[in-house]
Amino acid sequence: MNQCHRARSGFQMGPAPVVFNFFRQFKSLVDEFKPNRVYVVLEGRPVKRYELLPEYKATRRVEEDDPKYAELQKFFKQKDQIVDLLSKYFPVSVVRHPTSECDDTIYNLINRSSTAVPWTVVSNDTDFIQLIQQYSHVKVWNPIKKEYLEAPSDYDYITWKSLRGDGSDNIPGIPGVGDKTAADLATDPDRLAKFLEDPENAAQFQRNYDLISFRGWSDDERMEMTSTSPTEGWSEVKSVFDGYGFKSIVKEDSW
Repeated sequence: MNQCHRARSGFQMGPAPVVFNFFRQFKSLVDEFKPNRVYVVLEGRPVKRYELLPEYKATRRVEEDDPKYAELQKFFKQKDQIVDLLSKYFPVSVVRHPTSECDDTIYNLINRSSTAVPWTVVSNDTDFIQLIQQYSHVKVWNPIKKEYLEAPSDYDYITWKSLRGDGSDNIPGIPGVGDKTAADLATDPDRLAKFLEDPENAAQFQRNYDLISFRGWSDDERMEMTSTSPTEGWSEVKSVFDGYGFKSIVKEDSW
């Protein structure tokens, strides 16, 4: 979804501009990193987080009477077309867990793989700083800034964010704690311990910590993840792109 939402910007002509922009970006990323395996990770419903905070990500919901609703429906239709093409005709694994966000799915894929296998996660979501702090064989590439994400060296990212909250996910911070205070507390264990002696602070901190941390799966939960088999159907892809009028993608030198 991170890549799909990025594809809403840029070229806007024709019947499927999001599809066009996505595959232009996708090809560029594959050309740059030359991976020997690609996972395209889809969103599931974060049931556990809704149990912790029913208002989780509520600010992102768009009602049917909102002027943005029709535009979003067009976007989701094109998103489905992208997923369909990737699933049927591309040598990638399209994976999804029904009750996990894609961040958690990515975490579990990495957590269950060998540390000898290097990973590059492509996203501008700073929550992936968790991965950098936990795993030395993981890099996170920000496709907007075109640089690798860097992790703070002097404090734990999850602790810091649990203190100050996350407005983009509708996770409230602890009252009176902003970025600087959160950083000061996260770098001073004694001061943090004293701050959390207040039961209300401790309860909100723990709830936020559980919301922001990537959630590991049990063996049974792992079996719920679905994955497509990598395949190649370039003639079918070219036919679809031709039908959409993607001339710059299907011209011979680009193709």
